[in-house]
Amino acid sequence: MGTALGCGMNRKLLTILFGIIIVLFVVFPDMICQGAKTGLLLWFDTVLPALLPFMILSNFMIKQNITQNVSRVAYPLFSRLFGLSKEGCYPAVIGLLSGYPLGAKTTAQLYQEQMISKEEGQYLLTFCNNASPMFLIEYMGIHCMGLKYPVVLLGIIYLSAFLGTLFFRKKHFEEGNCRLKPCASQKQPVIVSLDESILDAFVTITKVGGYIMLFSILAQVTAELMPFPALVKYIGIGILEITTGGAVFAKAAVPEAVQNSILAGLCAFGGLSSVAQTASVLGETDLSVKKYFLAKLVQMAFAFSLAFLWFYLF
Repeated sequence: MGTALGCGMNRKLLTILFGIIIVLFVVFPDMICQGAKTGLLLWFDTVLPALLPFMILSNFMIKQNITQNVSRVAYPLFSRLFGLSKEGCYPAVIGLLSGYPLGAKTTAQLYQEQMISKEEGQYLLTFCNNASPMFLIEYMGIHCMGLKYPVVLLGIIYLSAFLGTLFFRKKHFEEGNCRLKPCASQKQPVIVSLDESILDAFVTITKVGGYIMLFSILAQVTAELMPFPALVKYIGIGILEITTGGAVFAKAAVPEAVQNSILAGLCAFGGLSSVAQTASVLGETDLSVKKYFLAKLVQMAFAFSLAFLWFYLF
């Protein structure tokens, strides 16, 4: 019943959202087209080449039951840091090395394959779904924040994710009592796995592109029509879509420590666009998007606090 209610609410919200966009498209066609163009170019130039190969490879490894090789290497460290099972280490590694929403996508796949439990899958979502290191270092750290050592931002995001797990980790994870037998599914022929992996990756990346475009339109509307002070408007755009938010917030006339701290918090949250992308890849499971959203808010608070201390002191 809860799932049906959630689907009904999502349907109503999407209907309202599309209705608003249609009205704005009629009244302000140039503005809507510009927002759509920005989102699609962002997806095509940045997200597609960065994520699609990762998605195909990750899907293939799961279908061929070879994720254990990655998990075996990561397990000694990740079991101590995060209290994960051996199978749960794989989505944690993928999530830290890739970008939204691949960490959540991999977690959902392993849960559907019965390689991890629901509790561990929900726990993984609290920290394994973040912006990619390349995005944090190159785009946000250098282009938007102008940091001399942009790797600092990556460290802040990862540390905030780790601190956030302390709010959600349960005793059974620390004791390692919540593990399933690895690999419930049988291995497929290689070419079949590759075909399915490519198709599934393109479906997912297309959904991601759609969400980026929609939230870029909303960001454009916020930038041009909302009667808010500039700082509030910039933060609002960052909450909607972090890439556009980073670009506009870099021009905000606020102290550098405050600016960088807010940007770090927004990077940890990822924007409502990334939440929608994550909800999309979790749609076929019963993993809770609300709990994921709460975890990202906790991580955002930690990232803002850590960044403020760092940039204020140094």
